[in-house]
Amino acid sequence: MGRKFDWKKESKRLIFGLIGAVIMAVNIKTFVRAGGLYPGGFNGVTLLIQTICDRFFDITVPFSPISLALNAIPAIISFKAIGKRFTEVTSILVVATSFITDMVPAIPITEDILLICIFGGLINGVAITIALLGGASTGGTDILAKILNKYSTINLGISLLIVDLVVVICGALTFGLDKGFYSLLAVIMNGLVVDRVIINIEKRRKEKSDKKADELVA
Repeated sequence: MGRKFDWKKESKRLIFGLIGAVIMAVNIKTFVRAGGLYPGGFNGVTLLIQTICDRFFDITVPFSPISLALNAIPAIISFKAIGKRFTEVTSILVVATSFITDMVPAIPITEDILLICIFGGLINGVAITIALLGGASTGGTDILAKILNKYSTINLGISLLIVDLVVVICGALTFGLDKGFYSLLAVIMNGLVVDRVIINIEKRRKEKSDKKADELVA
């Protein structure tokens, strides 16, 4: 017999994930796109492809089809490496993020590129962290980073940074070192948020586990 479906756990996973998806989509249309950044992740790859199509081929491509196509392979890998429930909810969140990003109007909040990359990176990190705390992911390189974290001693924030650097380098080579530098700063802010929160959560879990072990011994 399979494991009993835990409605409370799965509801939390979905709610936290959807909150993360909405925050991420709004962040893309306010800070990230306004600054012309490519802040890692498959969202960064999608924005990079959109910009290339628009600038070099004069073709406007929606966000959702590119994002969904890019996320297909990590979702398959996640199904085998991490688990069915995690992958199912993550797939729902990828679809939600993609379509919400297309629907949300572009509302630039500031033209200061430094503020854009700092707040864009921080807010993106908050969105990813909320989804991860609920037991899901916003998809793409989050999945790859979680797999890297699972099968190595590298913590989650550093895993995200390693994977996202590839996107930043591609953006810098295509659109200039200035965009690459600011995108790198956004990626670092993103990684710091995820890393710090996850470390604190894991520390609390360890303390609870040690307390339970001490109670059993006593």
